[in-house]
Amino acid sequence: MKKIVIFLVFVLLVACDYKNEKKEDLSYLTPESTGRINHIIVVVDPIHWKGKIGKAVQNLIAKPLEGLPQPEFQFNISTIPPKAFNKMFQNSRNLLVLQLSDKETFKTTKDKYAKPQTIVELKAPTIDALVNLIAVKGNQMVKIFKDEDIKTIQKENKKVKFSQKINALSELKLEMQIPNKYRIVMDTLGSFMWLRSHISGGIASGDQTNNLIAYQVPLFDDTIPVIDQIVKNRDRIGKAFIRGNNEETMYMITEKARVPVVKEVQIGGRKAYETRGTWEVFGAYNAGPFLNYSIPDLKNNRVVVVEGFNYAPSVNKRDFMFELEAILKTLTIK
Repeated sequence: MKKIVIFLVFVLLVACDYKNEKKEDLSYLTPESTGRINHIIVVVDPIHWKGKIGKAVQNLIAKPLEGLPQPEFQFNISTIPPKAFNKMFQNSRNLLVLQLSDKETFKTTKDKYAKPQTIVELKAPTIDALVNLIAVKGNQMVKIFKDEDIKTIQKENKKVKFSQKINALSELKLEMQIPNKYRIVMDTLGSFMWLRSHISGGIASGDQTNNLIAYQVPLFDDTIPVIDQIVKNRDRIGKAFIRGNNEETMYMITEKARVPVVKEVQIGGRKAYETRGTWEVFGAYNAGPFLNYSIPDLKNNRVVVVEGFNYAPSVNKRDFMFELEAILKTLTIK
């Protein structure tokens, strides 16, 4: 009898292990999601999309992004009716479900049909209630999609991490997850880093690039507006290191015709100032967008500055700047 009990226990343990193993194996069967970064598939009744509900979402998405030379929407959108929501669309990276229902719902689901995947559901009993829910939760919805797309880019960048030593980052006591498609333009020990990645697309010709820079400056003066100090720091660094074709007379500055937008954010758990604006080359016609993070580092009596800027004339720049944002947000200060 004792042998039979032991045998049964053994069988149960093996069965449990097999069951757990089977569950684990199923995770590998989850398909890769489809769709581009900053693209949302909206599952909605066509009648509702043509009415108040669609207008509410489009007004939200159509808000122009800050810091770009030309207006660009936050996302590209495609719509499908619920009856067409088959397996092909279920594997989409970003899904927004808008639906009339008995109960008001704002729900986020991860990796339901594919990986990586974000599904946001907004449901309400009436059209007006759903429109109101979109107004109340709209900014949160946008943040959810953007944050998840940022994580997706960062995860991919981690697979192809820049392996060459960057002296300036070491001396500045900084770490960033930079993909290996970037190349060193300047690496001044203890002072200044400049990396560049060549890009292609659109109808532009010539040298289209994404750029990353890092440096440090003295702590901010509380008696002077932060934005003024950030612009002054940018212009000083541009004149010292980022020169135009004629190095004696041409250098990068913050564009005078546009006022940059600054707000407080968190980078690596630290308070930071995020500044979005446009740059130009003094004495030339080159220009483009920039994204600057200035992080007070009180322990080391300094402000750490990391920035991404893009040069791609005649091409939409939203996705290029989004890539730079994903990289910059991996910053850690040792």
